[in-house]
Amino acid sequence: MQNNNGKQVEIGKSLHDARVAKGMSIDDIQKITKIQKHYLEAIEQGNFAELPGDFYVRAFIKQFADTVGVNGIELLNEHDDSLPDTQSEEYADEVSKDDVNSRVASRSREQRKDSFRKAIPTIGIIVAILVVVCGVWAVVVHTNSSSQTSISSSSVSVTGSSESSSSKADNKKKEDKKSTEGKTTIKEVNATKYNVTGQKENTVTLKATGRAWSSIMADNKTLFQGSQNSGDKKDVKLPSDTKSVNISLGNTQGAKILVNGTELKYDKSTPLTTQITLEFSK
Repeated sequence: MQNNNGKQVEIGKSLHDARVAKGMSIDDIQKITKIQKHYLEAIEQGNFAELPGDFYVRAFIKQFADTVGVNGIELLNEHDDSLPDTQSEEYADEVSKDDVNSRVASRSREQRKDSFRKAIPTIGIIVAILVVVCGVWAVVVHTNSSSQTSISSSSVSVTGSSESSSSKADNKKKEDKKSTEGKTTIKEVNATKYNVTGQKENTVTLKATGRAWSSIMADNKTLFQGSQNSGDKKDVKLPSDTKSVNISLGNTQGAKILVNGTELKYDKSTPLTTQITLEFSK
């Protein structure tokens, strides 16, 4: 792929002119598409060799075009001969389905919300039953306690046995609490943002199930950036005081994210190029 290819320069100029006509900056395009700024600048300059690989050229151009009001599919078809071939037609099909997939993801979230609202009455009934059970248990415990204090010296051993059982129960609770400490919990805030709790030191792992490009930034500091082939694995240990991590994915269909060995179940119907934010708390 030659940097000075006239067709590539023509594509870049058309996208640059469309962006300027809409009054948008490169930073505006980056925020919308999640494509890094220097890749967008390389596209406008017709320097496609700066992109992470031939695999991403068509995807990045299409997203850029759609954002500045140019029909991405028509632009790709018009310059098809001057663009690199992708590894399969399936990838091009996925790119054209981004908007549809976004709508499907939105409907899926609405369905989950409706299911939760329908479950509220049932949850209320369960809570009421638990309150009643706890009340009965408290009465029984209070009655037993009163009986034990009024029994003669022959019951001292029974009381001691009861206290021993209570001590064992307390020890078991402490052991159960220790066993849960250090376990990583990932809670979804929205489709691209998650809260992570459980450990003081954290490691983010990127596993490629297909060809993928990704980057990891911790508190605005880049810790990793590069391409991965299927089967590749990259462990990135985060600084102990990390509060926020931004992960950019160039192919969500071909990548997995794990935090301390726990997989982040993000919605695979999100756009192929997206950015995921992790907020850490202890």
